[in-house]
Amino acid sequence: MIAAYKASFRKYTLALCAMAAAGSIAWFCSGQLAENIFEQRLNNVHDDFSAAQVEPNTQIDKALEALGRFDRSSQECSGEQYSQIADTVKNFRFIYQAAVQLENGRICSSYGQKITSVSAGNESNRILVKGRTYEISSDQATSADTDFIIISQQSAYVWVNKEILLDNMNLPEEVQLDLRGPGGMASITSMNRQPLKLQEPFPLEELVTTTDKAYVAFPNNRNELISVLSVALSDLTALRWKLFVVLAFMLEALVYIAWRIHSYYTSTVVQLRKATRANKLNVHYQPIVNLRTGHLVGAEALSRWSLKGAAIPADVFIAAAEKSDLICELTRSVMRQVAEDYSTYFWACKDFYIAVNLSAQDILDSTFPDFVASIMATYNLPASAIAFEVTERALLDHESASIQLQRLRAYGHRIAIDDFGTGYSSLSFIESVPVDMLKIDRSFITKDKIAAKDALWRHITHIAKALKLEVVAEGVETQQQLPHLASEGMLLAQGWLFSKELPAHALARRFFQCPVSLNPQTD
Repeated sequence: MIAAYKASFRKYTLALCAMAAAGSIAWFCSGQLAENIFEQRLNNVHDDFSAAQVEPNTQIDKALEALGRFDRSSQECSGEQYSQIADTVKNFRFIYQAAVQLENGRICSSYGQKITSVSAGNESNRILVKGRTYEISSDQATSADTDFIIISQQSAYVWVNKEILLDNMNLPEEVQLDLRGPGGMASITSMNRQPLKLQEPFPLEELVTTTDKAYVAFPNNRNELISVLSVALSDLTALRWKLFVVLAFMLEALVYIAWRIHSYYTSTVVQLRKATRANKLNVHYQPIVNLRTGHLVGAEALSRWSLKGAAIPADVFIAAAEKSDLICELTRSVMRQVAEDYSTYFWACKDFYIAVNLSAQDILDSTFPDFVASIMATYNLPASAIAFEVTERALLDHESASIQLQRLRAYGHRIAIDDFGTGYSSLSFIESVPVDMLKIDRSFITKDKIAAKDALWRHITHIAKALKLEVVAEGVETQQQLPHLASEGMLLAQGWLFSKELPAHALARRFFQCPVSLNPQTD
């Protein structure tokens, strides 16, 4: 009892540890994924922002170049000068105002009047880059009519309205844009007029998080300004939590599924080992029929197992046996049961054989041929009563397989290659081992394939005839398949058309009944 509690406690402790580990992994991955998503999002915003900058930059360049050619030698601003300045920028929608400073210091504007100053704030808001000065207004009381970027080059000035510029850039509401230059920091923002406080030094094109922001800085190759796009850290955190919930659920589900699969296979193997050693596995038989006479000539032995009243699929428990190295023990148990059934029910069945399936492990087991010989001697059975079937996937080690099958064949047993044509080693194996039968896989004689003149099963039949091998068609389920099989001289077949799998006593009774009614010439 104490041991059972310990085992249960250990199992649940491991489960909790696995769930905790999955949660930790999910939290870490959600953080990385959220940052990658936001970094990519800000990269996309920057791409759109860069494209939107082309037209404003072009207008600014043209305006400053035209204003720079003005005659500044006069002492006073004239009406003609006012008109020329206004005409220069009147078609530029991003430029709100322009001005030219005369040599004596007077400033003539496009509004038709002199202005005393072009300053929009203090020195900290000025950025000098490549001969141009960028001055950003930072007054908290600014409006759409007074919130400007003033760009000057030598004695020419243009005012760019920030609201119009931002509308053109179409930045998402949650994204703040800041411009940083070598001379200081200035901000253009769609939501917050306070410049973003950056940590020095800061990397370029890489997501950085602060106490309240997540941002990416992008260099501008055109004018050396650095564009900083930022979002509230709370947005990043919210996305991380959403991703965490999804990833945690997925990982917990995977852990649970893995645990259930492990538990299932583990318990299956344990129960299968007990059933094998207690001789509780059943063997049923799929009849093999002579298509010309309708008589039964043999049968394939099939392992069947029920656990707590529920039938366990053969592909499940056989796969579990192969993974746990229980398959050799299972095969020997089947061999004993077949020998006992044959000596009990089939001893009077003339020229009747039972085919037993071998796995790759059985073929590599050097003691298996001697075990078979001892079983045959114990039950006083002729070697012709038992044939062995091997699949192509079990024949990967041709040399070892050849030696083992040669030993079985030397004892008088026939060898058949099961599911022929589904692997890749058939022809080379036939050359190295003198097999006796080929069993054509059911997938080659389905309704949509069997009638084809160049069907693969027909070529297999021709190969078998050339090598003087018997051929058995597997999976025959309809009367319509028979004429096609007969047209190639197919002699043997098995499938539900003739009979489903039967226990030994029912198969023996069936052997002595009337032959199976066949009409292979009728389409």
